Amino acid sequence: MASTSFHSSHIIGGNRLIASNLSNQLPQLMVETELQKLLSDEKARAEKHKINYQQLKVEHTCLQEKLLELEAENKSTLEESRLVKEKYLSMFEACSRELAEKVAEINELKTKMITPQRLELIKSQMLEDLEKIYIQKSRKQEDEVEEYRAAMSKLRYELSFLKAEYEHNQTEHVQQMQDLVKQHDIELTNLRQDRDATITKIQTETGSDLQKVRVLQRDNAQLNLQVKELLNELEEVRALKEKLSLESDNIMRTHTKQVSEQISTIRSLESERESLKRQIESIHHELTAVITDQNKLRGELHEVETKNTILKNHAEETIHRSKVDLSNLKMDMLKQRGELEKERDRLRNELEDMKQQLDISQAKVLQLQHLLEEKERDAVLRVQAAREEEFSKIVKVENEKFELETKLQEMERRRIDDEARHHAGQEKANDRVSQANAAKDQAERELISIKARLGHMESLESQVERERSENSLLKSQVYKLQTEINGFHSAENELADSNMKIKNNAELLREELQMTKSQLEQLQNNHQVILMQQRSAMADDRVQLEGRIHELEEKLNESLAKYNRASVIHKKLKTKTALITEKLKDKLMLLKAQNTELDLEKKALQ
Repeated sequence: MASTSFHSSHIIGGNRLIASNLSNQLPQLMVETELQKLLSDEKARAEKHKINYQQLKVEHTCLQEKLLELEAENKSTLEESRLVKEKYLSMFEACSRELAEKVAEINELKTKMITPQRLELIKSQMLEDLEKIYIQKSRKQEDEVEEYRAAMSKLRYELSFLKAEYEHNQTEHVQQMQDLVKQHDIELTNLRQDRDATITKIQTETGSDLQKVRVLQRDNAQLNLQVKELLNELEEVRALKEKLSLESDNIMRTHTKQVSEQISTIRSLESERESLKRQIESIHHELTAVITDQNKLRGELHEVETKNTILKNHAEETIHRSKVDLSNLKMDMLKQRGELEKERDRLRNELEDMKQQLDISQAKVLQLQHLLEEKERDAVLRVQAAREEEFSKIVKVENEKFELETKLQEMERRRIDDEARHHAGQEKANDRVSQANAAKDQAERELISIKARLGHMESLESQVERERSENSLLKSQVYKLQTEINGFHSAENELADSNMKIKNNAELLREELQMTKSQLEQLQNNHQVILMQQRSAMADDRVQLEGRIHELEEKLNESLAKYNRASVIHKKLKTKTALITEKLKDKLMLLKAQNTELDLEKKALQ
């Protein structure tokens, strides 16, 4: 019993050791998994920092490109303003040239005046051209009318021919239908007579003539089929008749439509001819009205001669005013040119200041980038050192764990061997007890053997005591292992503390990165604000320049309109003066002729 209790206690102690080992190994595994998770998180964060740094680099390059684009836009605006100036100067020169050309044209037109004889020739030519055109149109229309008449006669002839054919076909169709109906009636009467004859024969004949009856029935069936075929032919003939009637109706309708269309075209041509005649008459009336208007205008020309001198003075005043306006415009253009040059210099100075600020900001960004790179390198080195330390510690722990597992396996083997020995001893003792119970009578004889057995039992007890001492030694070893495991736990705690320190350092680095990001964002915002201000200033300047250009264009248009009005008035005055001079020349010629006649009369009287 004592041996069995000892064995059970030994088994329970071994199970407890295994459970304690498992309970000690579980937190270690949890810590290892947490460390792996932390390392993966640190890797992901480092990759995020790298991605953010690359994004910042890309944004910095984009800002530099935008700055270059703005500089190019500024240059393009300056070039556009210069081109606008050159354009308006060229327009002004072109206007002055056009003025000179128009003055030359006015002088040429003075020499090329239209006389009343030339007007009459032009009128006669116009009348001849119009008469020729209308005569040609009337001839063409008459030819078309004759063509339509010939076509109408052809269509009438064809229509009469088709009517005759249609009537002939109808008569033939009626005759055919009558013949078919007669044949059908004759065949029906013959069939009825045959049927009556067969019925009488059947009634008179006996039952022995059944074959004849069958033959007659077959004949009757054939005759019925013939009747049905004839009826189908009648229906087909009727359908053909209806089709022919529909076709003839369609032909008649088409012919009537064509005839009506041709009649309408003839009427439209006749109406056009009448309208052309009316137009010719209206043109004759217009010509007579134009002649009367010319006579009235000649009368008005005499009245306008008195106003010629007043208009000449007015034209000279307008020319003087236009010259004064042109000189004022030149002065305004020179002032605006000076203002634009001042604005150009101011914008150049602002661009130089902006370039200096950009250089400073770029240097700051480069410094920040170098600091970021150094901090990233330090963080990477720290992470690598921590990883190496953790890896070495994990390797040591795994080696010690493997050694402890081997020792535990050896202890379990020894325990199993001891248990087997105990079982063998117990079995032997049981056998001996049974033998002793069976041989109580031989106890005295076997006292010597029993004493020997008692000595053996004492030796067994000594072995048990030895095993107890070995168990105590094993317990001490287990205690040592527990202390070592506690040391490992403390080392794990130290590793956790070092990981916390690494996390804190990583958070500090993140905060520094966020600070640098915020500084970069502030710089970007400042750059954007400056760029927006520059763009708004450029847009305002552009709007002002466009407004000024629009005002100058309006002034130029007004001056050109005034000049055109003055030129028109000048042309009218020149025409009037030319007419007046011609009339005065004619009067002078008449006066000279009268003077010569008077001189001749005086000489004749003397």
